[in-house]
Amino acid sequence: VPRLDRRVSCPRWLLLRLREEQRLDAYRKAIEKALAKIMEEREEIPRLDRPPLRIVHLGAGLTQMSMVAARCARDAGISEKDIDTHGYTVVAVEQMPKIVKLARRALRDNDLDRDVFVCSEDVRKLPSQPARAQLVVCELVDPGLLGEGILVLLNAARIKMCNAFEHQVVPSRGTIWAAAFEFGERLGGYQGFDMGAFNHYRTGLMVDADGALEKGYARQLSNVFEVFKFDFEKNIMPAARTINLVPTDSGKITAIVFWYELHMDSAGDIILTNWPESLPPADFAMLEKDVHRPAPNRQAVCHFQGDYIREVTKGEAVELDVGYHQAWPQFVWPGTEMVQKESGERIPKPPPMPRHRLSFEKLKHETEDLERKLQAGLMYDEEMLGDGYAAAERVALEPNGNPNYTIDPQNANYFHMMFFV
Repeated sequence: VPRLDRRVSCPRWLLLRLREEQRLDAYRKAIEKALAKIMEEREEIPRLDRPPLRIVHLGAGLTQMSMVAARCARDAGISEKDIDTHGYTVVAVEQMPKIVKLARRALRDNDLDRDVFVCSEDVRKLPSQPARAQLVVCELVDPGLLGEGILVLLNAARIKMCNAFEHQVVPSRGTIWAAAFEFGERLGGYQGFDMGAFNHYRTGLMVDADGALEKGYARQLSNVFEVFKFDFEKNIMPAARTINLVPTDSGKITAIVFWYELHMDSAGDIILTNWPESLPPADFAMLEKDVHRPAPNRQAVCHFQGDYIREVTKGEAVELDVGYHQAWPQFVWPGTEMVQKESGERIPKPPPMPRHRLSFEKLKHETEDLERKLQAGLMYDEEMLGDGYAAAERVALEPNGNPNYTIDPQNANYFHMMFFV
């Protein structure tokens, strides 16, 4: 199989982000507002004593937001002479090397390669930078707020790259909201058949709550409640706590659906949220502000399985323990036995499962382990990447597997999809 010269790559979700106009607009407005304040403070400092303007962009991706920040800096008063004297205005941090190559090409095409410097290192491994940033723009936001590592990486950037007490963060604050849901109850008698076994495979981390409610396969069992409130600018993080949940209807709580509300500026006038449009806001004052929604509008979800599905009665309160680790909120019923994973993370003890689900979990674990190994090697090794493409094409020619390959046929199909689908 001839080896293809693929020097750049881009995942599909990152290409979709290019079309999120409301998200881009929310960040642009917040950056303009933050830069206006920074430039006003700079005017009070004698010209010869002014430090250069620096903006750090975390989760830069294809540097679309980096280019917006660079343009905003130019509009705020940064001149060509400032660029010649002090160098780059924006430092875009993106860990995936093949995306970095594509991002640099985009910067050259837009004549912003002198304004934006692309760093392809892990921000936690960088040495302390001599030129400190006055503004951090963080795009490490997923439907559940914490999934892309905003807590860990933002703290590292604050230590390594920012002024100690005189920096702003976009977004400034974030709140996680949630509601209890019942999913899949109608499968127990779908068209006269019991299809409830398929509920064992509700393991995804994202859901379209609006679509689920509209199509009738989900039912809301509680009012919206506040889970956590983070202040990224002041570095104030919440503690784990217990919530009293009052069901609004009787049924089985099979999942907790949660989403974020981001205050992009320190005043809280610009809001970016993936709040489900079919659910009323907890505070209607939010609708009076400048609200933006990402597209597609998805929410995060924590599914309960087996014995952890809780049957509730309308009006009878139940307790729910909420906490979080580095990258995901955790919803646990009081008294749940916790176990420790190999990574050190503590999770609820897996409940008893039917045999078909155990086989699924085994395959899922092997696939995730294969994915980690592939990503760790292929992303940083050109030769291994070429060999991976060739091997994937060979696997595609024999979809039923080959005894000469020490790889499960279903994993082989997954391996093929990583490259060609």
